[in-house]
Amino acid sequence: MKKLSLLLVFFLFSCQSISQNIELPQILKPTEDPATVKTHQQFESRDLGVEQSQLKKVQVALFLPFSGKNKELGWSLFNAATLSLFDNDPNHNIELILIDSKETPQEAAKAFKEVIDRKIKIVIGPIFSTSVEAIEKDAKANQITVISLSNNQQLMGKINNEGGVFIAGMLPEAQIDKIVNYSLQKSKFSFAIIAPNNQYGQTINGLFKKIVKNRDGDFITSEFYDPSGKDLDRAVNRVINSFSISPHLKNKKDAVITESDRNYPKVIIIPESGKILSKIVASIKEQNKDEREFQIVGTSQWDDVSTLNDFNLVGAWFPAPENEKFRSFEKAYYQIYNKFPPRISSIIYDSVSVVAELSGHKKGEAPMVADFTNYSKSSKNGFDGIDGLFRYLPNGLVQRNLAVLKIGNGRFETIEKPVEQFLKY
Repeated sequence: MKKLSLLLVFFLFSCQSISQNIELPQILKPTEDPATVKTHQQFESRDLGVEQSQLKKVQVALFLPFSGKNKELGWSLFNAATLSLFDNDPNHNIELILIDSKETPQEAAKAFKEVIDRKIKIVIGPIFSTSVEAIEKDAKANQITVISLSNNQQLMGKINNEGGVFIAGMLPEAQIDKIVNYSLQKSKFSFAIIAPNNQYGQTINGLFKKIVKNRDGDFITSEFYDPSGKDLDRAVNRVINSFSISPHLKNKKDAVITESDRNYPKVIIIPESGKILSKIVASIKEQNKDEREFQIVGTSQWDDVSTLNDFNLVGAWFPAPENEKFRSFEKAYYQIYNKFPPRISSIIYDSVSVVAELSGHKKGEAPMVADFTNYSKSSKNGFDGIDGLFRYLPNGLVQRNLAVLKIGNGRFETIEKPVEQFLKY
């Protein structure tokens, strides 16, 4: 984060003008009540030496929840977008327009009509896949490019050459593939999962089982618990005592199975976070009376400060972007807003950066889908953001190369770096 930019942002939040001759942009304060702000209020990056009428800007809608139960998240993401605008739009090519996606898919579909009416061609958001599904047909029909924050790969293919939806979230498939491959490289071939009995847990279980089997690993068992955490110990007990035996022994009549014939899981994935995650790992340690070796692994939702404060997780692995750049961004964000940013704020920061860069090449015209995908095929091999290298694919996915991180005492250690470039497509 450029120090000068941060000082400028801080200063702009402190005042509205510094002289009669220089008009600074009016910016929403982080503490301002969203209910008092019009949902389409504009945030304009102004060139202090050029008349506003001389500038041709690309309008970019931030289609986020600025009201309702997720409004705090929406306004935090707006803060990240504002920082990105000052850091990455030096020529003042774009202006951010706030449109409230609200809470339900039906409300999102209705609110998206404002994007269409205002003839905005670039949208960043919404966050949730149900809202993405509610707007994708209108986006394609009106040649609007949507950079959603969803990580639901089932939305893949909702795009064409003129408009549609990119899926910019951290894809579960990529995370599971990364951690399974790394485990196999470390000669850990048997796997189990302890997951919440909800849609997310079932999705991760299906992906995990499929990828392990495709990589010729040994998938031993899945155990689910009530999302409230009521029956964690039962699920843990069943996993740590589960095993497989080789097919030739299983099919052999009168075979005597000894302890050495049992193949217990070497890797246990826990797609959970917070207090429930801590309870599960503590239960594994308490119930592991035979002191078997289990490698605990997770998903990118572990990339959180709370994870570092849990001594039970020291030594555990998870797939995620390398986090040095995010930690720098996090410090800059905290200095200005006096709170930590949500982890997905890196996605919206990078999205604004990409739109600013492409808009600069287009000389005031909004970039289309082909501009995102063609640039991703160029010699630069994609874009370098807070979360590392990423690129936009013709099928609507945003591809990232992930690292494997290990939880240490108060820090995350990179134990496998991400691949430095993508394969050509």
